[in-house]
Amino acid sequence: MDKVFLIADSNNNISKTTAKLAAKEGAIIVFTGKNINKLVPVISQIKKNGGRCSAFQHEIDSLKSWQQVTKKITEKYGKIDVLVNAAGISSPKMLLDLSLEDRAKIQAVEINSFIYGLETTLPIMKQNGGGSIINISSIEGLINLGSNTPYEIAKETLHSILSEATLKYSEDHIRINSICPGTIHTPIIETSFPKINLQYKQNVYFPYLGKPEDIANGIIYLASDESSFVTGAKLVINGDRITM
Repeated sequence: MDKVFLIADSNNNISKTTAKLAAKEGAIIVFTGKNINKLVPVISQIKKNGGRCSAFQHEIDSLKSWQQVTKKITEKYGKIDVLVNAAGISSPKMLLDLSLEDRAKIQAVEINSFIYGLETTLPIMKQNGGGSIINISSIEGLINLGSNTPYEIAKETLHSILSEATLKYSEDHIRINSICPGTIHTPIIETSFPKINLQYKQNVYFPYLGKPEDIANGIIYLASDESSFVTGAKLVINGDRITM
């Protein structure tokens, strides 16, 4: 997989795990995010193992920042083959309880960042003869889990945007897909899981939480040539929490 692999908003376990796996497959990893200093350990590890990797400062909710960072990447590597959009934000409030500032922030991070990513990378991929765009979404937004949170509503919106973009750019050999994880073992879940364990067990048949590697493997598949006929998909990786 000799591809330039852009992971936007990279400072999370799923992004880092994806980067390590993709680097092993021969991809050139490009991290972007607000605080790239936190990525130094994973960058060092990838390079130590013979991988190619770099990082760029990036405000994912700014179109200007997207324009700047994609320009730097193409100047350095000549192309962008894969975009993994890992941006996400949640809120404990329900939709009608949000302030205007809360709503603006959720829209900026969840929705605008994805649109800006499409606007800036699609022309690059089109010129290069194709590419793969992968949005890390959630099972929330696919079905009603009874929460009706702003996060769930934002994910529903993203699925609609993805469907429209898929139809428009398929003829350019650009594939646009979503990964929809269930509950994944992360540092946050590590501390909160004892409290939600009983509820989780009522909804999931698997005896363990999902691992970042479970999601990363799905991302690698959608980025690879083995998925060349897959577009518009919402790949559910959820340990039987829901059935489609």
